[in-house]
Amino acid sequence: MQYYNETFAGGKWNHFMDQVHIGYTIWQDPKQNVMPRVTKIELPQAATLGLSVEGSASSWPDSTGNPVLPQIDCFNRQRRYIDVFNRDAESFRFTAASSAPWILLSASQGIIERKSASGLISIGAKRLKATEMQLVNISRQGGESVDINVPVFNPTEITRASLSGFVESDGLRIHRGRALYKNIPAGQVRWDRIQDYGRTLSAMTIVPMTARSVTPPKHSPSLEYRMYLFNPQKVTVHATVAPTLNFAPERGLRYAISFDDQPPQVVTVVPKGFDARNGNREWEESVRNACRVVQSTHTLSGRGYHTLKVWMVDPAVVLQKIVVDLGD
Repeated sequence: MQYYNETFAGGKWNHFMDQVHIGYTIWQDPKQNVMPRVTKIELPQAATLGLSVEGSASSWPDSTGNPVLPQIDCFNRQRRYIDVFNRDAESFRFTAASSAPWILLSASQGIIERKSASGLISIGAKRLKATEMQLVNISRQGGESVDINVPVFNPTEITRASLSGFVESDGLRIHRGRALYKNIPAGQVRWDRIQDYGRTLSAMTIVPMTARSVTPPKHSPSLEYRMYLFNPQKVTVHATVAPTLNFAPERGLRYAISFDDQPPQVVTVVPKGFDARNGNREWEESVRNACRVVQSTHTLSGRGYHTLKVWMVDPAVVLQKIVVDLGD
């Protein structure tokens, strides 16, 4: 695909980005093709195992220590992946085995062809039966071997069957706007769903849009999300909301958030007097991402159930997603 644009400078129109020549280094079009330097990498005529795991930028067996996959827990039963690839030109056969029969592998063996990029092995568990670290071994036939650590989390005080609400996983808890525990109105004012809007399946906003601003918890409708947390201390709540301007110059655009019986903390989405014409970086980010992400910090104590509450302060806040970050 070719693009076209033009500018007026130096008394003439300059056309660019529509030329057939390659080799641009300045605004003016090149008079001839300038071929960039091309280097050909010759692979050794051998077979060498390469391996990387989800969540890591390193590769093995060149890196030190065993690779470690992200944790698998008994509630979400996540599927993790291992990427097996060929460092050299010859194809090779590999085998994969786990230290426990309940650690499930999508493949126990395979062939990585000489020109294939990689082969993915997914790892899961139908039912966790231990709390200690597990191992997965990937070996090249007649060559390298790598042990991969698989952390598992299988607490005894709560189970998948007894859980009521959501549960911490990977050091955080993600809630879509609609994934509610309770939706509590205040008179005729309530949070309502906007189906198929935003970056997730739906979003939540205040109706009617003409509702008056309030100071929560008085006369404020709320959304409640119940969750089980294992090591709550200082948590950061990241709320993804729809992008908006400060359409009410006499005030900012706000909502409030709290945990359990703590007083609501007012969070400003767009401050009073905000003017996007001043080249504000925050506005540029919201345009680029088609959303705003605002944060609040909270201090919790006690392992167990906690309830996150989102309160109305001003109408026109459109909530798409909440991430409760517990430090990871």
